[in-house]
Amino acid sequence: MSKSTQSFNQRLYANRFGLLAFVCSTLVTAAVLAATQNISTTTLHSNPISDPVQISSKLSQTKLVKGENNTVYLDVNIKPPHIDTADLTQRASDIIVILDRSGSMSGANKMGFAKAAIQDLLAHLNDTDRFALISFSNNAIVHAPLTTVDYQQRQHLNNLVQNIQIGGGTNISAGLNQAVNLLRNNPQNHSSKVLILSDGHANQGVTDLTSLSKIIAKLTQQESVLSSIGMGLDFNEALMSSLADYGMGNYNYLEDLSGLSAIFANNLAATRNIYAANSSLTLQLRPGIELVDAGGYPINKTSAHTFNIKTGQLLGNQQKKFVMTFKVAANEVGTIALGNMQLAYQANGVIHQQPLLAEQLQLAVVEPDRRQEATASIDKEVYKQSWLKNNMGRMQKNLSYWVRNGNKDKADQVIEEYRDQVSKAEHKAAMPVASAEMDAQLMELESSVADAFSGTRSDQDEKRKRAAKSIQLGSLKAQRTIK
Repeated sequence: MSKSTQSFNQRLYANRFGLLAFVCSTLVTAAVLAATQNISTTTLHSNPISDPVQISSKLSQTKLVKGENNTVYLDVNIKPPHIDTADLTQRASDIIVILDRSGSMSGANKMGFAKAAIQDLLAHLNDTDRFALISFSNNAIVHAPLTTVDYQQRQHLNNLVQNIQIGGGTNISAGLNQAVNLLRNNPQNHSSKVLILSDGHANQGVTDLTSLSKIIAKLTQQESVLSSIGMGLDFNEALMSSLADYGMGNYNYLEDLSGLSAIFANNLAATRNIYAANSSLTLQLRPGIELVDAGGYPINKTSAHTFNIKTGQLLGNQQKKFVMTFKVAANEVGTIALGNMQLAYQANGVIHQQPLLAEQLQLAVVEPDRRQEATASIDKEVYKQSWLKNNMGRMQKNLSYWVRNGNKDKADQVIEEYRDQVSKAEHKAAMPVASAEMDAQLMELESSVADAFSGTRSDQDEKRKRAAKSIQLGSLKAQRTIK
């Protein structure tokens, strides 16, 4: 064999080996990502499409004092690409409604409002859309599998809706499992949305959130989004909002059920505008860094220092903003990084990854005699907004719990402690944090608590339910900004 031929064969072998190594690396990355996020490994794009989702962040401060356990905020902004609004109504949608038909739905004409809203939704679906209807009480019934909504089928579906009968308990898990079955082999060119409506507590079947979240994960694996709607005053708002978080959708609470049709319309519009059905952030934190909160989104700890945060559906033309809270042990002088962060999302069966630039997660630790330098590194806007929005939302979630459970002293204490925390934050940052807007919000919360515990015992029971739901919904809106 000539030297030139031998050299060519060596280069050919090296190229094949390099290609094999690249393919293996990509497949391993896809498998790890899928295991972390519960996403099928259809295709992986490490460097996504030409117009990818953009992720950026800003730290509340860039310098810390050695020897202190610091709280650091990271303002995260996720921005999907622009979608031409003229194309939105042309996108086929699959809508599955899971309706509570337990005995309590007979009160306040809740079932009547629900049926009217579903029929109104059917009137707004296109011929290319598909609709399915599931109801649940002690068990679940599939009244209609995913069916194309043409004129003839629309009439048939309206009749099915009208004939649903009330009675029995509340087996939410049965309804969710039926939705999972219906979505198997769902077309990738369809945007899929599951809407669950309930007025009570899960009291049959699987009832704990951890187990319910595993069922919901099977929905998100199929690029579907689950949104929840709590009806009336007796449902478990903590559970219903968590279902939407794990389902990467939206949570709505309605006491006045005449607004139900509008919520359905908003969900349909969002379904046509979905760019990615699910998105999540994967964080690999260095030792000494603790993740405290991520805008109220569910946090899944996959290893000692690795976390996965489900950040939900991404809509075209809408930015999603929230704040992550970290505890940082500044033990040594020098430069430290919080770790690595990567956004993953799935669109049309393809998994895309978008890393956050490393420099956006870097901090410097300085000696105590350089405290003024550390204080000067605080980003005033990020710091103030973290207290006005994110921390306020976390406080409201705690406040809602004590109002719901009828403990006024604890509820009052939560608000008073927050005022004290804001005062300490102002002292540490050497800047004003409180504002007229914050004072107005705190006074409104105090008034809401006072009203919830006034009047007769029966009046208080209803008022506390209403206040707890309103405060809890406010906490979600405070921690997450969609614009």
